[in-house]
Amino acid sequence: MLNPSIHRLDLGGFRVTSILAGRFSLDGGAMYGVVPRPLWSRATPPDDRHRIPMTCNCLLVEADSGERVLFDAGIGQRFDERGRDLFAVDGNTSLTGSLRLAGTAPEQITHVLFSHLHFDHCAGALVSDSGRLRPTFPDAIHLVQDGEIEDGMRGHSIMKSSYVSEDIECLRASTRFEGIDGNQEILPGLSVEITGGHTAHHQAIWLHGGDQSLVYPADLLPTRQHLRPYWIMAYDMFPHDTLTTKGLFTRRILDDQCIIAWDHDPGSPFSRLSETNEGVVAIDVETA
Repeated sequence: MLNPSIHRLDLGGFRVTSILAGRFSLDGGAMYGVVPRPLWSRATPPDDRHRIPMTCNCLLVEADSGERVLFDAGIGQRFDERGRDLFAVDGNTSLTGSLRLAGTAPEQITHVLFSHLHFDHCAGALVSDSGRLRPTFPDAIHLVQDGEIEDGMRGHSIMKSSYVSEDIECLRASTRFEGIDGNQEILPGLSVEITGGHTAHHQAIWLHGGDQSLVYPADLLPTRQHLRPYWIMAYDMFPHDTLTTKGLFTRRILDDQCIIAWDHDPGSPFSRLSETNEGVVAIDVETA
């Protein structure tokens, strides 16, 4: 029997499972950019330190052809006391623990596909073993855009701490770490598309199975609140690109009736979108 905390969909030749890789909190003002606090705090009430709850929702995609692909690797567990306090990191939730609940061991992952290389999306790809870093998924191919690797190594970001160059270098040295050049099909039915906005080479991941499609837009649309056009993270390197691209993505998702998989929304991990008089809203998708 499937654990009730696991959310799973069948999509043609793919089985898609949302994997809770961590819970943490970030400053609400940073998450919503220019939106005034009286507006965003009604949508997402903050704690007494102005932080709002976030999740790291990775995706496990099991293909009928045998591949097991992980979309992003979450925030990891390698925080010191200050970091745990700053980000209110929940130490009881882990990527590998959630994968095991879903019936998958780390050694079974064949591909790890990163949307980008900020620490909350890739830190979980490494674990500390007696003070030394080793890959969480030793047999997997790790994939991300070439330009994202370059930016990550240079720390090219709004926040100095967003990229951890030591982690990126360790992944390059200890795993099959490969760069992608532009929009590509990774496996039949699974493709990546550069969105820009959050980082210059940030990518969304598309999955097409049978007569259904699913998109993992990652930090282009991190939560359902960000469906509002001007609710854009202060963390975004290129906010105007975010504004235009997420509008185009939202239109495609609506027109094609795609399922959207949220990376940071603490609510239901899968939604469809609907147009209302108040704008575009997310409707939860029932899962197994």
